[in-house]
Amino acid sequence: MQINGYQQIQSMVTAPSAPAAETQKTNSGSAAEPGVQVSISAQALQLAQTDNLSVSSTDNQIPAAALPGLPENPLTGDKLQQYAQFKKALLQYQVHSDMANMVTGSGGSMSAPTAYYLSNNEDARETVLQQQAMHQQAQNMQVYQQTMQSAEEE
Repeated sequence: MQINGYQQIQSMVTAPSAPAAETQKTNSGSAAEPGVQVSISAQALQLAQTDNLSVSSTDNQIPAAALPGLPENPLTGDKLQQYAQFKKALLQYQVHSDMANMVTGSGGSMSAPTAYYLSNNEDARETVLQQQAMHQQAQNMQVYQQTMQSAEEE
């Protein structure tokens, strides 16, 4: 193994290499491996040229999509307040809906606004936890009863 100095490496990098020039000549724009020459039939060459022409002509025919601009009537004044009230009511409905689903035991998940509400409201969090504990106990008793009935039948 030979260790080359910095100057030797620089001279190797900057020196033109003859094989690289030859591969460029033989490949002439093809994507083949260096030093490999590829020849295609006249029919394949004609098909490649017609494909290139059709692609360039279709590029010119496709219209550019218009980018959406700023809204003409941005929300200001009363419209902004109405929109804020609407979003607030929507989030409150979602929280109440999630809470009702958790208390009745029919909902298995909660939304982000509900999680935020429960993290900041101790009374609501305590109520939900108590209801979930009661549902879990009822479920455990049903499983116990079913197990005992199946054991008695055997």
